[in-house]
Amino acid sequence: MRTLLPGISPAASGLAILTAGLVLVGWALDIESLKRVFPGLVSMNPLTAIAFLLAAVSLEIQRKSGLGRYNLWAEIPAVIVLIIGGLRLIGYVFDWSWGLDQILFSDKLVNDQSGQDNRMSPNAALGFAFLGTGLALVNLRTRSGFRPAEICGASVLAISLLALLGYLYRVTWLYEFGAFIPMALHTAVLFQVLAVGLLCVRPERGWMAFIISDSPGGSLVRHLFPLLVPVLVVLGWARLAGERHGYFEAEMGTTLYTITTISMVSSLIWWSARSLHRSHKQRIRVEKELEGFFTVSLDMLCIASKDGYFKRINPAFSQTLGYTEEELLSRPFVEFVHPEDLERTRAETGQVSGGQSSDHFENRYLCKDGSWKWLWWKGRNLEETGLIYATARDITEQKEAEEKIRRLNRMLEERAAQLDATNQELEAFSYSVSHDLRAPLRGIAGFAQALEEHADASLDDTARGYLMRVRRAADRMGNLIDDLLKLSRLTRAEMNLQKVNLSDMAESILTQLKQREPDRQIKWKISPEVTVHADAALMRILLENLLENAWKFTSKKADALIELGAQIGTESEQVCYVRDNGVGFDMRYASKLFGAFQRLHSMVEYPGTGIGLATVQRVVRRHGGRVWADAKLNVGSTFYFVV
Repeated sequence: MRTLLPGISPAASGLAILTAGLVLVGWALDIESLKRVFPGLVSMNPLTAIAFLLAAVSLEIQRKSGLGRYNLWAEIPAVIVLIIGGLRLIGYVFDWSWGLDQILFSDKLVNDQSGQDNRMSPNAALGFAFLGTGLALVNLRTRSGFRPAEICGASVLAISLLALLGYLYRVTWLYEFGAFIPMALHTAVLFQVLAVGLLCVRPERGWMAFIISDSPGGSLVRHLFPLLVPVLVVLGWARLAGERHGYFEAEMGTTLYTITTISMVSSLIWWSARSLHRSHKQRIRVEKELEGFFTVSLDMLCIASKDGYFKRINPAFSQTLGYTEEELLSRPFVEFVHPEDLERTRAETGQVSGGQSSDHFENRYLCKDGSWKWLWWKGRNLEETGLIYATARDITEQKEAEEKIRRLNRMLEERAAQLDATNQELEAFSYSVSHDLRAPLRGIAGFAQALEEHADASLDDTARGYLMRVRRAADRMGNLIDDLLKLSRLTRAEMNLQKVNLSDMAESILTQLKQREPDRQIKWKISPEVTVHADAALMRILLENLLENAWKFTSKKADALIELGAQIGTESEQVCYVRDNGVGFDMRYASKLFGAFQRLHSMVEYPGTGIGLATVQRVVRRHGGRVWADAKLNVGSTFYFVV
């Protein structure tokens, strides 16, 4: 029924416009079948047809305007209809002839029916007075909820129903007042149609809202009215028809009518009662299900009134806060709110009471043990009951976790500040190392060389060996300082990520190494277009250290080979590698490879500072990647990295 109601008003307007239009065409073209329903019946007055057209237009405009919206274009035709009906009524009461209903087709209105001029009937004029008033007051509602438009619509229904019953029962005084012209049959039908359209134009409120509601009363009306009214009308017609045809006397007709009416009405009442009983049982079942959800819910569910008291709470309230249900219901809920949250809570409650929904509101509630719990609220106000329905969730642990995260963030910021200070100290230390230690080293190396040149004639081979060892140690110390400074600068260098071609970079580095040692017999194999998204300067440092490492540890191989390539790893990522067939190493010592100053071979065999692979690891970590190695002693080594 809810889906049908919105279409009733436009259908009523359309039918009224069509019928009234055909009547006017009938008067214009003198087509009797359009002016009157059946031969011998009174025809519809042209002014009546005009009034129906205006009423239908007003009804349609009111429908499209929507609830509560005043529309002047809907009010104007409604007021005109009211004026037409009112003036005709005044004319009948005071025996005044305004002549309004004889303006159109006046020559055809004379002696239209039984020697009478065709005029607008008194009951039709009364119907238009009520119909025009109802259309003009569609949106009016008093403080008590009274809607004049519905009373007007019901009055029109009653007036036209009397006329229809008069035609059906052939009781003339129901549609004809005294010596005045009677209401036309199709006039009565259109009054019924427009009255129903008027009652349904605002289905979301008033009588229609009650009828389509899920309440027992609405259900009863929907069940009884559509059947009871036609049944009573048919029974009345059957009684009168039987008496007129002599099938039974008036006493017998009354008895049969009474018995049949009682039987039919009792059947309808019984049928409606059973339907209501089924609905009631279903409602009880749903209420029990909702009560079960209300009781077992882990969230806190409540119903509160606008006076600030809980009306109902579920057990989760007592379980969370520690109070009994009586304690929570007997005190205003703001008494449990933390003082710092009190004003916000009152403001939020006021907004919800005013009709706004609250989707996320947090405050603190006092527990019976004196502690405070953070609650997250979501609620809305139901206008029909005037109550607030809300749910709350204990988010104390979440709040504590957030506070813990904030504390950790503060600690992290402090540690970052300490680290920054440490880095500054390290930078100062690096400057000190590069400045203060190099000067003595240069002095040692310089005086050793000067001593060798000055006393060369008096030095034996042992002394010359000592001086050479001093100079080599100074050179080694200088190289070590250089590598340490490079390692420390890696963490401070600003990164510029871009596409880097490792293949071209490796070719350049190996070419430079070959130029240093042109006599070396070595081959290299570089896969084409090995690219990464990284910092170009840092990637060059990485490749220089890996390739120099491979160059150094293949120096004793006659068929030395160095490779650079890439492959897909276990996590669908690109894994780059540098492989050589040098001396390799024992995998038991792999954990020492990337530590600073860690060496697996002596300085005599393979000179170096022990910083190269530590530098490689530092570069990879700056890119958020990882590096590892695989090797076999006297077979070779492979260093893998992902950036």
